Amino acid sequence: MASILRIERINYVLGGILTIAAALTQPRDIALGIAIGVGLTCLNFNVLRRLVSKWTAAAAKGEPSNAPMLMLPKMVGLMGAVALVILFLPVQPVAFIIGYSIFIVSIVIDTTFAALRPEADKTHG
Repeated sequence: MASILRIERINYVLGGILTIAAALTQPRDIALGIAIGVGLTCLNFNVLRRLVSKWTAAAAKGEPSNAPMLMLPKMVGLMGAVALVILFLPVQPVAFIIGYSIFIVSIVIDTTFAALRPEADKTHG
């Protein structure tokens, strides 16, 4: 769970930096596309972390959880939001995809740091 929380926080930091840089250097449709992509990926990852946390906590107690059943509506909502953004907002689609894709960079950063962290630190989260 600590890794998912770290990835979420890295998303916020990278997303903030990317959004500010785009707002200062890019035309409005590109900056808006990046900002909306970043916002959507951060929201998606936050919901995902909460569902996984709920699911694993229930599993650890041996209790049933409805969290797995909530993954489908989450994904449908996400796909719908992406479609609405691309179809109806004045954004550059490639910029939106770049903004949305920061979670991949966040995962790579967290994985790299986890691999390089000394073994004693890995047991604490």
